[in-house]
Amino acid sequence: MPNSPSVTPAVLHARLMARARLRHLQLLVQIAELSSLQKAAEAIGMSQPGATHALAEMESILGHALFERHSRGMRPTPLGHALLAPVRLAVRQMQTCAETVASMGAGAAGTVRIGSIGAGLSGVLARVVPSFSSAQPHVVVDVQTVAVDDLLQLLEHGQVDLLCCRQPPQLPAAMRFLPLVEDGYVVVCGPQHPMAGRQGVTLAELATQVWLTPPPSGIAARDFHQLFDLLGVPPRTCWVSGRALLLTLAMLQQRELLSLIPRNTAVQLLEAGLLAEVRVAPGLLKALPPVGLVAPADLSRCSEATRRFVEHAQAVLAAA
Repeated sequence: MPNSPSVTPAVLHARLMARARLRHLQLLVQIAELSSLQKAAEAIGMSQPGATHALAEMESILGHALFERHSRGMRPTPLGHALLAPVRLAVRQMQTCAETVASMGAGAAGTVRIGSIGAGLSGVLARVVPSFSSAQPHVVVDVQTVAVDDLLQLLEHGQVDLLCCRQPPQLPAAMRFLPLVEDGYVVVCGPQHPMAGRQGVTLAELATQVWLTPPPSGIAARDFHQLFDLLGVPPRTCWVSGRALLLTLAMLQQRELLSLIPRNTAVQLLEAGLLAEVRVAPGLLKALPPVGLVAPADLSRCSEATRRFVEHAQAVLAAA
């Protein structure tokens, strides 16, 4: 399809609002994922002629080709690639609408959607959500585990109502950070490890042990290597890393390894006796910023369910 003459965003927006349909968006996502117009049509219950017409109509609206044929099917053009992220988001938002309508139609009093890092799950949400669900049994709580780098994107796109994390370096003007629990590093191991429960362990003693490598993209990796820079020797490491807490638990329980981890990430496992703490000499481990909620600055503008959750979290953790 030849490129159309340049048009303004306002004109394209008006075309999309007047002529585009949600079925178009669903079809684009399926073609990209299945690399086949026929398979995409089958996946969403359209006839192949209908799907061919719908794709041509969407390309006509935009004035550009969105897919090209190749030996193994279809692949997005550069413009098609650029549009996939917002199109997928629009389709997911409609799914969210459907879930909200269905849950409230079944008697739910509202929904709270929370994006959380690992330390927020264990240190905050595991302490708050059970009692909140008892106090507000008709509120739906939807928690998503999110990488740090993706937190603000979820909030800005309206995919979550709250974030449970450390204070981001920058926040939208309409949002604020509410600190809830203090945090710092702990050295942990499986209960069977010879150093489990030891007190006053020195850096030299830590250097004799084998360590589970922290995830390379997180702050723990930086602080782990800074800790061993003090000793001037590289750490002995097991080169397995990842953010999955269940994998960390399995590695520590089945091998004699140590791990440097934020206390709030490990607190539930420590309290359950599934992991043990190695108490190091004072001053060796850094403090970490607190974990809390990123919420609208004006809570009166939130949904009642979101406002109740924030107030409940503050009350529970203040008491703790």
